[in-house]
Amino acid sequence: MTVLTATATATALNLQVEEMHFQPTDSELSALPTMSDDEKVYYFLTRVMESEEIWGGSEQPHWSLPPESGQNPIPLWPYQSLAASFLDPSSPLQPVATSLEHFIELIEQEGDRTIMLEIMPLPQTGGTRIEAKVLLSMFESLIDSGTYFIEG
Repeated sequence: MTVLTATATATALNLQVEEMHFQPTDSELSALPTMSDDEKVYYFLTRVMESEEIWGGSEQPHWSLPPESGQNPIPLWPYQSLAASFLDPSSPLQPVATSLEHFIELIEQEGDRTIMLEIMPLPQTGGTRIEAKVLLSMFESLIDSGTYFIEG
């Protein structure tokens, strides 16, 4: 599993959405286990930007950052179906969504705290680890580019 940094993610910032939809296609599902870390981040960013929501696992009925993530990264997916499929059924965690806007606000409120995220962890391959601040920077760059926008 690779931990991405700001320099390692530069190629993922040049995104262009060719097709918009709110569920993974069959071809996307079959490609997920073979995606590189950069491809997972690209896919995640693209799909989150189009749906404007992020899915994670929570024991609560609402999405929030844990007080301390420690060594355990917070898993994130772009779709409910992926979160539900890849959360451990024996775990008390259930798929819970938050808006992209709320996610950005949560990360900004954390200040200097280091929060590790895991983009699309899959049972076969795990996910791509990235610091929340790096992911935030990528989302902000996309929003600032004018290619995408958050309604509100």
